Amino acid sequence: MKGVVLKGPRSVELVDLEEPELRDGSVIVEIDACGIGGTDLESFVTGHVPAPAWFGHEWSGRVVDVGGIGDRPEIRDRFVGERVVGSAPPACGQCRTCRAGFADQCSVVIETIVGADPLADRVGGFSERIRVDARRIARVPEGIDQLDAALAEPASVAAHAVARSNVGLGDLVVVIGAGTIGLLVCELARLAGATRIVAIDPEPTRQELACDLGSDAAFSTSLTDGPEATQAAVDWLARTGHGLGADVVFDCVGTGHSMKTGVELVRRGGTVVAVGVTPDERHEATGDGITPAMLINRQITLKASQGYLVNDVRRVLGLMAEDRLRVAPIYDPEPFPLAAVGDLLEELVVSPVGRLKPLIQPRPLGTTSPTRQHRSS
Repeated sequence: MKGVVLKGPRSVELVDLEEPELRDGSVIVEIDACGIGGTDLESFVTGHVPAPAWFGHEWSGRVVDVGGIGDRPEIRDRFVGERVVGSAPPACGQCRTCRAGFADQCSVVIETIVGADPLADRVGGFSERIRVDARRIARVPEGIDQLDAALAEPASVAAHAVARSNVGLGDLVVVIGAGTIGLLVCELARLAGATRIVAIDPEPTRQELACDLGSDAAFSTSLTDGPEATQAAVDWLARTGHGLGADVVFDCVGTGHSMKTGVELVRRGGTVVAVGVTPDERHEATGDGITPAMLINRQITLKASQGYLVNDVRRVLGLMAEDRLRVAPIYDPEPFPLAAVGDLLEELVVSPVGRLKPLIQPRPLGTTSPTRQHRSS
């Protein structure tokens, strides 16, 4: 079979791979679509990936084989032929975190999500087939297109952030960064009860898309502009609702500057949620620092959100099946073959402005996507 492997910084190669080896408790998934996400781009730039199966983790596919069924005889009949997406396994119940009573922070769940578990394959979703732990796949409900389904993973990340934020009825929300995760946060925050949502992003295309997906307003700024860059957003918040600023701010960019902007835009007693991480600042402190006084004087709550849980995946698939969560406007309607992965990644590094999220289709699906039929009509 064919697959794309990361060779080093800004270097990928389409190669012939052996078929994935079936193991007890695993399934073989034939990939229908795989999105190129921000962490894939980061891996491409740095040449480093947490685990091989992480490179290409936003996928949808179909189960074509099941490993030894062990004490779960229902696995084979239940999963072969099913449309699935990558999900999160339930908490293991055995790690130190689980035994201490914090199952919602199970370390095995995070390990499995990033493709570092014992049953993970040596390649990710930029390949024709992969091996996956049977506990971490979720069935795709009827009515969801397979291309749409490939966005269930980033939507789950956004859902987890919204759940941790405790956004409530009537809240004012600011989303900094209108990439895939930010756009999905905008939609999900609205579904969670937010009355007014404003997106902040330097790209006009993303601003327009944010408004199309539910934001009431969108404003431009950059990672290096001074306070005056957010003045339009400040003025808008002053005229909206209680006029005290945002109740909740989601930082979907992940720099010291964007976090500080979030702290400046949130009201006294409000919440700032860190969702994104910019590659250059993943392991380094920045000079834009947030001082303790900035937090204490206004009693601001800082939260962080990493990954997702099995319930987050269930929620977003349900919302997508009910056509309440729209993902089709976010991605390019025409998927690309495996051979295009390298060129697309390079293009995203050099000139990402205005591009919709690319989806990779390792093999023809054989039928015309309902999503594309709708778009072309």
